[in-house]
Amino acid sequence: MRKLTARKKYIVFLIIEILICVLWCVISLALGRVAAGSVASDLLLADMPMSMLGFFTQIYTPLIIFMAACDLFTSEVHDGTIRAGFMRPVSRFKQFASRVLAIWILAAVYLVVLFVLTTAIKGVLAGSTAGLGASFISYFLDLAPLLVLVLFAAFINQFSGSPSLSVILCVILYIGFYVLGILEPRMSGLLFTGYLQWHNLWVGTALPFGAALAKVGILAGYGMVLGCAGYYLFERREV
Repeated sequence: MRKLTARKKYIVFLIIEILICVLWCVISLALGRVAAGSVASDLLLADMPMSMLGFFTQIYTPLIIFMAACDLFTSEVHDGTIRAGFMRPVSRFKQFASRVLAIWILAAVYLVVLFVLTTAIKGVLAGSTAGLGASFISYFLDLAPLLVLVLFAAFINQFSGSPSLSVILCVILYIGFYVLGILEPRMSGLLFTGYLQWHNLWVGTALPFGAALAKVGILAGYGMVLGCAGYYLFERREV
């Protein structure tokens, strides 16, 4: 975590996240004025926490995860600093797990800031706190697929010694899986990218137990396979 927070770009991206929320707020208020009441800005702002969640879990936060994985895996191999970690009396499993956990915590911080900011804007400008519990549960649930995405990024970073190439590979593969799920809806349920809005399966719906258990199994399966494969490559990596 110290290595990540020492990089100012993550603070900059957090500021950009805040500015995106402010811009969304300004646009909603402007639409209300231009529409002369036909479009209620209060209604747009009341749904802001959930509207912003989709964009950040599918686009913005994955990019942060890919960059953080590159910084903690490929970049350290590229500049040789990972050797110092391997010389410490700490198992490679703990080193791999700590890197994955640090990236996941970073992603969680971005979601927490997003939840607090959008909820505050909703409460102040829309004058409503309705749906606060559902929003909180939705944000909490979406941390599960983000952990799988972190394991995916950690796995991909074991194949390259170039930081820029690792980020490009993560982005291309992620976009490929995401687009495949859109073009072939039947594949969406079999790809982990189709579960990034995990809350849609649980909040406001009542899935049969068997269907819910199958989806949990698919996501957990991806996590175990990517985690084990990533650690296997990390444990045998020569530096």
